[in-house]
Amino acid sequence: MGPVSAFVVFSVTWFIALYCLLPVRIRSQEEAGDIVPEGAMSGAPSNPNLRIKMIGATIISAIITGIAWYIITNRIVTLETLERIFG
Repeated sequence: MGPVSAFVVFSVTWFIALYCLLPVRIRSQEEAGDIVPEGAMSGAPSNPNLRIKMIGATIISAIITGIAWYIITNRIVTLETLERIFG
């Protein structure tokens, strides 16, 4: 796996992981008891914790990229095996 392929795998998995982590442990302003300014949505998150979620997405995507790198460089799965399996 080349550096460009690794970057693509990392980027795609990072965004997927981030989108999966975004709704985790979210409390709306109304649930948190915050004062909701006039004209604002009461369902808006009071503290989205984006820094922690971005770090989590980075860790998850690094692990997935490492697994993909290991599988590809050690030829555990090749195009020939995929062709044999899927025809």
